Amino acid sequence: MSSKPAPLVQLDDIHFSYHLEPALLLPQWAWARDQHWAVVGGNGAGKTTLALLIRDQRRPQRGSVQWAAGIDPERDFIHVSFSLQKELMEIDARFDNSNESEDAFDVGTTVRAAILDGHSANERFDELVAAFGIGHILDRGIRYISTGEGRKTLLARAIFAQPKGLILDNPLEGLDLNAQREVLALIERLLKRDTPLLLLLPDGAQLPQGVTHVLHLERGRVVACGARDTVKLDDGEAHVGEGPLPPPLLRANPLDAGADPILLDGVSVSLNDQPILTDIHWRLARGQHCCISGPNGAGKSTLMSLINGDSHKAYGQPLWLFGRKRGSGESVWEVKANCGIVNTPLQLNFVGRQRVLEVVASGLYDSVGLYQDCSGREKELTLAWIEAAGLTPLAKQRFDELSFGEQRMTLLARAMVKSPPLLILDEPCLGLDAAHRRQFLALVDRIAAQGHTQVLFISHEAGQLPGCINQWLKLVPHEVGGYTAEVSESPPAQ
Repeated sequence: MSSKPAPLVQLDDIHFSYHLEPALLLPQWAWARDQHWAVVGGNGAGKTTLALLIRDQRRPQRGSVQWAAGIDPERDFIHVSFSLQKELMEIDARFDNSNESEDAFDVGTTVRAAILDGHSANERFDELVAAFGIGHILDRGIRYISTGEGRKTLLARAIFAQPKGLILDNPLEGLDLNAQREVLALIERLLKRDTPLLLLLPDGAQLPQGVTHVLHLERGRVVACGARDTVKLDDGEAHVGEGPLPPPLLRANPLDAGADPILLDGVSVSLNDQPILTDIHWRLARGQHCCISGPNGAGKSTLMSLINGDSHKAYGQPLWLFGRKRGSGESVWEVKANCGIVNTPLQLNFVGRQRVLEVVASGLYDSVGLYQDCSGREKELTLAWIEAAGLTPLAKQRFDELSFGEQRMTLLARAMVKSPPLLILDEPCLGLDAAHRRQFLALVDRIAAQGHTQVLFISHEAGQLPGCINQWLKLVPHEVGGYTAEVSESPPAQ
């Protein structure tokens, strides 16, 4: 009678700490070859620490990690994460030779090269490309594809390497709804293959059907562990700040208190004669907070770029901000001073080695990173917003050492430190666990209630909106091409 194969990896009596703070206390856990695990827990629960121990990239202070015979943990376990995509992009940016090349454009690492990772293409490569639907982007640089396409590329790269075990770290974070559905469908297909999967998820809201076992962690400790149908998941609790928020900065150039913050009276935008936005009419009055929705490619980012100063196409348009027509002599930096922004590209491209305090303070200067001294009143205000976001214990920690949710809260504090009259939040809840989502939305509501800042909230999901929203703008197809706006004071029909 043959004995049961040894598990891929087994952990016993694990005690692992960062700076004396327990990050993972795990009495016993094993990953068998026929099991697909979901490790569920809020930001900072210990999920990534577990992945690092499995791959032998960290060693516990106490306890043992044992691998099956023939397993090389760093080679045979592949860890696909949001940070991996960021690392690949940073490497390409570091070696970008656009300034030296004749065409002034460096594609960098292509999707094809990223997947093959030095190996030759074969029939299995062709099958993966077809299955993942990425044939049309194979020759694009990885810096120039969408977040969803990047996630597919990383998954294809991992499968092509034929790992003994595959670890997917928050695979849906940073993705819009359509990309989430596509990646979830791919994960369901992977769960039907022979390669064991370990999914690290913020909560159990989108637990794939193929998962067989669940480990629930919170604050580094086991809440529940076992077969999927035996584990009941909890959303956790959010820490919501209390008391008044920091008072706003006095503005050097006060805005017209009687003017509408935003007025578009027939704005249209085209790119290479292709209509993007067509005849947009939108008035945002004082005290209004708007939810902006529409399908991918509808022009939501284009609309925001007209308002935040990123697009030159605002000039000559019937567009007024706080009573002043765009292109009437204001500088781009004067426009940007009115807007605080939180979005995934900013989080993906932020200078990782900056401390939380420096990241938040950089919002005072509209820079990605802090390149000048911050002291006196400015430092006081920075620390006050760090406290308001519940980040005081992390003030001196590096941004790239934070969990995804802690990074998002840091960027919200950064957006607000300059007291912007407009706060632009572009899908800010994607990738957040339930507790951090509630914490984020609660702080947005407190900001709106203070009365100095109006919120523009881009989102597809009605259940992920702050309570302050009292205006809805939905981009819908226009009969002559592009998208136009339907504006109302009640949610649009889904």
